[in-house]
Amino acid sequence: MAEARTRKVLSALICAALLLGLLGLCGCDRGGPSGSALDLTIARDAYAGGYFLEAETAYERYLQADPQGKHRLEAWTRLVEISSGVKGDLGKAVTLLETATLEYNSRPEVNWPLLFRLGELYELQGQRRKALDSWGRCLDTSGGDVGKAVQAQMRMALANRALGNHDLAMQLLTQCVAQAKDVETKSRAMYEMAQTLTLSWQWAKAIPILDEILALEKAPQDVKVMSAYLLADAYEAQRNIPKAREILLSLKDTYPNPEVIVARLATLGQQHGAQISPQLQPGDGIPAEAADAKTPKGRRRR
Repeated sequence: MAEARTRKVLSALICAALLLGLLGLCGCDRGGPSGSALDLTIARDAYAGGYFLEAETAYERYLQADPQGKHRLEAWTRLVEISSGVKGDLGKAVTLLETATLEYNSRPEVNWPLLFRLGELYELQGQRRKALDSWGRCLDTSGGDVGKAVQAQMRMALANRALGNHDLAMQLLTQCVAQAKDVETKSRAMYEMAQTLTLSWQWAKAIPILDEILALEKAPQDVKVMSAYLLADAYEAQRNIPKAREILLSLKDTYPNPEVIVARLATLGQQHGAQISPQLQPGDGIPAEAADAKTPKGRRRR
């Protein structure tokens, strides 16, 4: 307790010294910052030094003091970062972004990343329909930027899939595949298409998509690994156990946790009556289910 109190006192003293130093500079140099400019300077220095609460207070003062300030976007962005990343206050971060997106509503190029982030925070809060609205606005204001459009469509597809709107998710993912300018984006969209098909047990339609991903030379390794894993599921669901076993054996040296493959091999052919779903998503770390490979579980979906 004493040590923690000492750290707080030292932190307060450092912040006070920083503020006094800045004020002193302003007093000694008539050309130094004052008013909202001083708030911005204090906010930036505090943020750079890791004093996020002090930076938050200063950025808030700046927004209040300068309604037409040219650095307002920086202030909004930093305040969202502090609320969501430092304080873990998603509610406040959402409120900040809702206000910021209204302020920049007439400037789509500036508003786009704010809307996209707002959609992400809505989804984290479990408000998928609001997330879809934000990403829909992103899609509407992408201004012919195919990369932005694909980003928005991908997030909309996954949100719709989570809500059970599989047909709409497939339509959006099909557009992503058609518009993708790079192999990585295309392969990830194709994987999500196959994933969506398996949710309605359309294994026969998923198999050629997964085969195509595996044939793409520049597809990311994690996408190829998970495509092969899902392909093994498809063959198992079709009772082609030898083919499923062959694919799983090929993954023993590339799957993030080989014990998961060992466990799957041990239960191969026993899960066809239960719904099968992917255990690891592209870009994920080692799945939580892999922690106890001796007790295999049905794999989780997003």
